[in-house]
Amino acid sequence: MKIINQVKDKLHRHHERHSETGYRFVIADSIAFINGNDWDDVAKHNSVFLTRNYLQAIESCSPENTEQRYAVAYDQKNQPMVIIACQIAQISGDKLTQESGELSKKIKKSYEERVLVCGNLVSSGLHGIGFALNFDQQTAWRITAEILYKIRRAEKLSGKIDFVMIKDIKRPLLEPSEVLERYSYRRIQTDPDMVLELGSELKSFDDYLTLLTTKYRGRIKKIIKTIDLAGLNCEKLSLDEGSDAKVHELYLQVEAKSATRLATLPKGYFLALQESLGDTFSCYGISSAEDLVGFVSVIKDGKDAVAYYVGLDYNVNKKLPIYFRLLQLVIDVAINWSCEKVLFGRTALEPKANLGAEPVEEFIWARHRVPVVNFMVRKLFRNMPFDIAPERSVKKKK
Repeated sequence: MKIINQVKDKLHRHHERHSETGYRFVIADSIAFINGNDWDDVAKHNSVFLTRNYLQAIESCSPENTEQRYAVAYDQKNQPMVIIACQIAQISGDKLTQESGELSKKIKKSYEERVLVCGNLVSSGLHGIGFALNFDQQTAWRITAEILYKIRRAEKLSGKIDFVMIKDIKRPLLEPSEVLERYSYRRIQTDPDMVLELGSELKSFDDYLTLLTTKYRGRIKKIIKTIDLAGLNCEKLSLDEGSDAKVHELYLQVEAKSATRLATLPKGYFLALQESLGDTFSCYGISSAEDLVGFVSVIKDGKDAVAYYVGLDYNVNKKLPIYFRLLQLVIDVAINWSCEKVLFGRTALEPKANLGAEPVEEFIWARHRVPVVNFMVRKLFRNMPFDIAPERSVKKKK
C-alpha cells in the first residue's frame, strides 16, 4: 500500500505541476511595461525592494550577467494578487564558488547556466515576491510556481533555462512555501541573517549602549575612540559621480574576497539608489584627510534597517577597526529612522554577534529540470561555506 500511495502521490504532483491555478498573468521585460497602480497596490504591503523606484534603479544599473523580468497575477475580478520580480542570470561555475575542493573544481570547469532567480542576487531577503494583503499564502505560492514556469518556458527563444531559484525565506515565513515541494522544488539552507532587535523605545545610540553589558559596551567605545584618535571622520555621504566611483572601488575590494560572486554591481548603482530611494537610503563613509577608506549603505524597509553593501580599504582596515565602526554606524542610522530591527546579513557573523545580533535561519527553494544536475547543484550548495553564528550574551539580562 505504501508503494501504491507513493505512486499515486507522484501522479498527483505531476498533475498539479501541469495544471493552471485559474489566475491570469501579465509578464514583462521592464517594470515600465507593468500597470503601475496594480503593482503598487500589492508592493505597498511588501518590501521596499519590490517598489518601482527600487526596481527602476536596478534596471538602470544591472549586473552585466543579469536581466530583469516581472509578472502580476490577477484574480477573476481583475484584482492584482501576486507580484513577482525576477532576474535571469548567466552563471558560470567560477561565480558559484571560490572553493578548491574536487566538486568545486568540476563545477567551475563545466557549469554554465541561465538561471531564473525569483528575487535579487544583489540583496538578501524575500525581495522577489509580494502577496496582496490577507491573500491565502499557500495559493500565492502555487501561483508563484506557475508564474516561474511560464517565464521559464517563454525564454526558450533566448536560451533555455533549466534551473530556478527562489530566495531568501526566513524560518518564520517558511511553512506556507513548503507547498513548493509539490512542484519539485527542494529546500536548501543558507547562512543565517544576523538580526539585531532594537525595539521601539531607543532614541539614540547612547540608549542602545545602555542595553549592553559592560564588556561589550566597552568594546564599542574603544573602537569609536580609536577611530577618533586616528583623525578619521564619520559622515553621511551625498553621492555624485566622483564619490560614487570611489564607493564602487571600495565595494569591489570586498567583492573580490567573497566566496560566491553570482552578480557584481556596476559603477553608478549606489548613486541610482540614492536618487530613487531618497530618504530611505543612506550611505555613510569613514574618511582620512586624504581619502575615503570605508563606507556602508543602509536601506529602510518598513520597520527594518537593512545593512546593505560595505566597502573597505583593506590596507587601512588592517591597522584600524574601520569595518567594526561601519557596523556601529548602521545601528545609529536605524535608531534615527525609528527602526525596530537591523538586518545585518549573512557575512562576518562574529562581529555582528558582538553587537547583539542573533542568527535567523534562511532558506532558498531550488529546482532543476534535469534530475542528475539537480542533485549535483544541491550537493554543491550543501558544500558551500556555511558559518554557524557564535553565541554571545551581549545585552543585559532583564
